[in-house]
Amino acid sequence: MSGRSLPVLNFAPFRKYPTRLAEQEFEDEREVCGSCLSGACCASEDPIYLTSFDVFRLAAFFDLTPAEFLLTFTQERFDGEDSDAVRRPWLDDPECSKVTYLRRRGNTPKSPCVFLKYVHDADGTPRRVCSVHDARPLSCREFYFQHCKARPTGELAALIAEGYEKIRDGEITAEVVSARLARFGGHDFSTAPAHASMEYAFWCEMRRALDPERANVEGGRSYDARAYQDPIDEKLNRVLSAKYLRFEEKYGPRPNGEQLMPYTSGLGFVKSRERARVMKIVRTRPASGLYGPVEYPFHFGMRTMVTGVRHAAVFPVVPDAAAREYLDGVPPTALFPEHEEAEVRALTRRDVCAAALRGLNHLIRFSSYLAAMGHVFECRPPGAIELELLTSISSLDSRRDELTRLEPYVEPVRSYAAAAGIGLLEAWAASAVKPREVFEVYRRFSPLEAAVSALPRDLRRRYKAVAGALVKRLRESRLDDFVELRNPIAERLAAGRGLKARRDWALWEQSARDAECAAAARLAGVDVATYYRSAVGTLEAVPFDASYAAELCRVVVSLGCGLRRCGRVGDAAARLDSYGSRLLGWLDAQWGLEGLDDELLAGFASSVYVSGRGRSADRHLGRIVRRLLDGQLPDGSWGTNPPPAQRATLAQDEYLDLLHEPTWACLDGLRNVLREGPAAVAV
Repeated sequence: MSGRSLPVLNFAPFRKYPTRLAEQEFEDEREVCGSCLSGACCASEDPIYLTSFDVFRLAAFFDLTPAEFLLTFTQERFDGEDSDAVRRPWLDDPECSKVTYLRRRGNTPKSPCVFLKYVHDADGTPRRVCSVHDARPLSCREFYFQHCKARPTGELAALIAEGYEKIRDGEITAEVVSARLARFGGHDFSTAPAHASMEYAFWCEMRRALDPERANVEGGRSYDARAYQDPIDEKLNRVLSAKYLRFEEKYGPRPNGEQLMPYTSGLGFVKSRERARVMKIVRTRPASGLYGPVEYPFHFGMRTMVTGVRHAAVFPVVPDAAAREYLDGVPPTALFPEHEEAEVRALTRRDVCAAALRGLNHLIRFSSYLAAMGHVFECRPPGAIELELLTSISSLDSRRDELTRLEPYVEPVRSYAAAAGIGLLEAWAASAVKPREVFEVYRRFSPLEAAVSALPRDLRRRYKAVAGALVKRLRESRLDDFVELRNPIAERLAAGRGLKARRDWALWEQSARDAECAAAARLAGVDVATYYRSAVGTLEAVPFDASYAAELCRVVVSLGCGLRRCGRVGDAAARLDSYGSRLLGWLDAQWGLEGLDDELLAGFASSVYVSGRGRSADRHLGRIVRRLLDGQLPDGSWGTNPPPAQRATLAQDEYLDLLHEPTWACLDGLRNVLREGPAAVAV
């Protein structure tokens, strides 16, 4: 089979759980783990930490002394990371119950657990299970699906479950897998796009699942584990001196339920074939190459990175026929007919609308994912990301352009996000006590005002009730208890001091956001016109310098956001346009606009170019639009395929932000170009 004749896989509809497609209803998500096909948490999470009790239980299970178990199955350091920085603090902390880590098949944090094995269900469906389930560590016992789905583990698990069922049905065969993997050649996780790495990991797993007999006996002694272990005396001392059963005890949670499942194996495992198989794995060198040194190494991911995987379909995207009809109604008018660059002169209004449409469809698909999955954040409350989406979508009502014709596709997303987001804001408002806390909650409410008229009646009522109560509480407080409109950069300029202090830039940016929000609340004592004229005057006195260029850009965009929302405020908007143009010219001369990220450039397009003067006189806006169109990914998003330098530290929570924040910023920047028509942007 040639690479050109690869079959197109018929991926099933979106599945929420990594269980059979026919088994997707659970009253309690903790029940999902018992029906999971993939075992992905045993292969993609970081190495399993062991408590002292884990060591004793597993040692008894294998009929080994604790020292023998520690030397055979544990290690403290792994390749591909700075283990001393990542893991040593836990081991050295006398208040922590972590005493060591379970070894993996390969010497990397993301290699499959050495105890993971393949079995087949009665109908031939592959499944990965734990071969020491009765003796498994406490951290494995507490890894219910609500943890899984809040990490890339859940995305990998659902993807693998899909693949296993295709193996059962004969759609994925050894021939198909070989042909798919041949297209990757020598895959390098450190340089390849993230979506390619997830797809590569998927096909490597399919290769193993198709050959479970070899996969289950493949040797795991690919490295000398002793070189990655502390001295055995040190390990034993740590095990016998550990103060707590589990490190979370001092923070609140305590073992319960399945975590305290009675041990019933006795010495039954000792003479089993399973014990002999596992012991042979850790003593034998690999021979078949079924296991690579790395599986999927990143801490983020989405199943839809893989070509052909279907999105959730809770909310309808704009279908192709409606998209064609919509674009046919947009004139192909040149936006920058006099621009010096031919590629920019070729840009039309229809091009920008087509890109905006693709971006909007991406946001709708992402909203469907959130609605289908439920709460997917580990460290944020339910409704937090929906609130961010609502804040973005709300501006669709604040300006008139061609995208308002797509309101029927936006409305259900807005209502869903509002139901979750306003509920969270109500809870925050109820718990806010100090004036600054009240103001912070109002800051979240304030940008939603434009969307309120389009919400269902009950949500409108709830919004107005809470927003009104917050404003009332703010007006009863002293303004300087929660708003500080000082400008520390102006103070530094007046005192002849340097401008490299990042804290002062951050304070000025915060001040700009405070002024915008205070103006929206119509708080007494806030002179918006004076504030913005003074702020722009300070900018005009700030010399351009590389040491604070990023901070300066963020302040310019923040002031532009405020001016866009509060009105032109005399000549402040036109002066900010002019300043922004000069700043972009200087940045272009220093690094080229290519050195700036799409989201920052989109901020200039949406929040700085707000007056006719800036649009008609500046040569950079056309280049920004060209850059944004070129930077859009095939799925309509921006920024969702992070570069190698960003991937190393990116977590799933942060990646979920990338799935909507850059796309909305770029979409908003493009929409601002459409707002005043082609005559306003001729260069």
